[in-house]
Amino acid sequence: MRDEMTVPGWARRTAERVAEIHGEGPHVVVTGISPSGNIHNLREVLVAEAVANALRERGSEVRFIFHADTIDPLRRIAPGVPREYERYIGHSLSNVPDPEGCHASYADHFLVPFEESLHEMGMDIEVLRSHQLYDGGAYTDVTREAIERAADLRRILEEISGREMPESWSPYQPRAASGSLTGNRVVEHLPDENRVVFVDRDGNEGVADYSKGEGKLGWRVELAARWKALGVTFEPFGKDHTSRGGSTDTADRMSREVFHYPVPGRYEYEWISIKGQGAMSSSKGIVLLPKDLLRIMPPDALRRMMLGRDPARALELDLGEGFPRFVDEYRAEAGEPYVPFLHLVTVAQTAGANTEVAAEMLRRGGYEAAARDPEKLFHDLQYARNWAGEWAPESLRLRVLEPGEAVEAAADLDGEQRAYLTAVAEKFSPDMDGEAVQDMLYSTAVERGLKPKKAFGAVYTVLLGKKSGPKAGPFVAGLPDEIVRERLSV
Repeated sequence: MRDEMTVPGWARRTAERVAEIHGEGPHVVVTGISPSGNIHNLREVLVAEAVANALRERGSEVRFIFHADTIDPLRRIAPGVPREYERYIGHSLSNVPDPEGCHASYADHFLVPFEESLHEMGMDIEVLRSHQLYDGGAYTDVTREAIERAADLRRILEEISGREMPESWSPYQPRAASGSLTGNRVVEHLPDENRVVFVDRDGNEGVADYSKGEGKLGWRVELAARWKALGVTFEPFGKDHTSRGGSTDTADRMSREVFHYPVPGRYEYEWISIKGQGAMSSSKGIVLLPKDLLRIMPPDALRRMMLGRDPARALELDLGEGFPRFVDEYRAEAGEPYVPFLHLVTVAQTAGANTEVAAEMLRRGGYEAAARDPEKLFHDLQYARNWAGEWAPESLRLRVLEPGEAVEAAADLDGEQRAYLTAVAEKFSPDMDGEAVQDMLYSTAVERGLKPKKAFGAVYTVLLGKKSGPKAGPFVAGLPDEIVRERLSV
């Protein structure tokens, strides 16, 4: 089952198709995005990773790349960025200052946390910044080729988009002295010098050296050029890019007809939405960052959640009430020692950061196997505690009452409930496991003619200050003996 989770069937089938087109390798698998805001497209990266792993499984050599489009112009400022940053619109993201001053650029402000999350997940991936690729000459030859074939590229764009492009259109966007990549018109190509002469929006003439990153290819042209420059054999795309007339339609033709490079293998994935919020979108501020998700689950669980059963299907993430069920299913599939996630949440909130106390609670609750690995338990408790603090409904947020608080809470109990608690305190033994305590609590209520709901409500009241809570037996059995006796004797 673990192998199927790491390399799912759809990835193996995709790898077979890639091998049919591009042979058995070496392969270059690419994914990426423009870091113009918080990066949330982890699903695309995980689709690429799964196919890369499937190709490796076939014995192929694979280079796995995240291509960060850091040279792209800033088109609109991200939510939370000061409005004054509008003056940088049109400038390369790598040349715009970090709005919080914590990274080298606007691009790195959003890219570095995402990059750190990829490494935390243990990915065998290279993160390449496009401005460095342009600076280093990786795009020199394809840029020259694109400029020389500008008429053919323009024709493809017009045929697919149905829009007439101006005669002055150029596939290359030179950078003006102002720093802007937009509004500059190429008037002459000097191929032997790897330069273009251009006129900026103010009518000033300039020269840009495309072997030194003094500009970039337009997005649709760059996509096809990138495939050739990096030797790409597979790249996944969201449905917005693969719709009719989208960027892949133009890139496919440009790749075949202009750059004479075979179109890479492809997998179209669907969007992810957040329950109660809608589809994830950086521009709308609806995002779940990988670093935040890694606070509540391990990397492989995150892979399983983001990919779903089939990433070609839309996915709605439920990190609230539905999350415990997902964790239980994931752990069952992974063959891990089984502790219901909600019980782990109870233990984590009760024991705090004390792993030894938590391990004892698990042993007494009947989960001996889960208590044997202190390091894993430490991390599992962190995930459970973080989820409880950030995502759990209020009914699942627990805190054992202090003695004085228990006395105040007990004031709402009637005589029958108080007598019941006294009887339970006398019968309770620290040697009891969770099921034994559960049986004792129930049988004592029956003996005293007290309805179970009212009886158990009394237990929750003096321990948690609530009328209900987690399964009482394992919860009570896991608490230190002195706490149980003191709270039940109020």
